[in-house]
Amino acid sequence: MGRVTRDLGLFLISTKVPDGFIYRPSFISEAEEHELIGEIQKINLAPFKYYQFTGKRRTASFGWEYEFGTSDITPTRDLPAFLLPFRRRAGQLFNIDPNVLVQASIIEYSIGAPIGWHRDIPQFGNAIGISLGAPCRMRFRKCSRNRSKVGRDEILSIELEPRSIYCMSGAAREIWQHSIPPVKELRYSVVMRTLRVKPKLIKDRDGE
Repeated sequence: MGRVTRDLGLFLISTKVPDGFIYRPSFISEAEEHELIGEIQKINLAPFKYYQFTGKRRTASFGWEYEFGTSDITPTRDLPAFLLPFRRRAGQLFNIDPNVLVQASIIEYSIGAPIGWHRDIPQFGNAIGISLGAPCRMRFRKCSRNRSKVGRDEILSIELEPRSIYCMSGAAREIWQHSIPPVKELRYSVVMRTLRVKPKLIKDRDGE
C-alpha cells in the first residue's frame, strides 16, 4: 500500500492508500473552482439510475456512456470545451497523454447523497477525479466474493478536499473497491477516464 503525505507547517499527515492511488491537493484555484461549478450548473444533469433504483446523485457522461445491466459502452456527446484545459493539466500532472482521457463523467452529490462500494466497469482504464464544492471521504476495501466476514475487511480512507485531484490505476483500480459516504454539503466531481475496449467499439466511435 502507498501513502499520501502533506506538509501543513508543523504537522505531517500520513494516510494509507492503495497502491496506484495518487492524490494531490490544490490542483485548481478557488476562482477556477467557481468557474467550473458555474459551467457544470449549465449542464442538464440526469438522476443516476441503477437498474430500477434512482439515486440522489445527478450525472452527465461525455465521450462514452454506459448503463447498468449491459456489457457495452456507447459513444455519446463530446467532452465540453470548458473541461479540455483541465484535462490537459491533469494529464501532464500524472504523465498521461490528455488525448487518451476520452471519457468524462460529471457528478452532482446533493446533501445526503452517497456512492456505494464499486469499481469502474472494465471497459475503462485509469481514472482521474477532480473534487469541487464540499469535501468528502473516499473509502477503499479489497474486492472479495466472500462477504461473510463483514466488518473484518481492511478499509482505508482519505479526505478529498475541494479543488484536489486524484488518479487511480493499477491495484487501486483493479483490486480495490471505493465508496463515498453521504455528503454533508453540495459537492461536484469531474472524473476523466481512459478507454480499454474492443477495437470494434473504437471504430464505431470514429464512424468507420
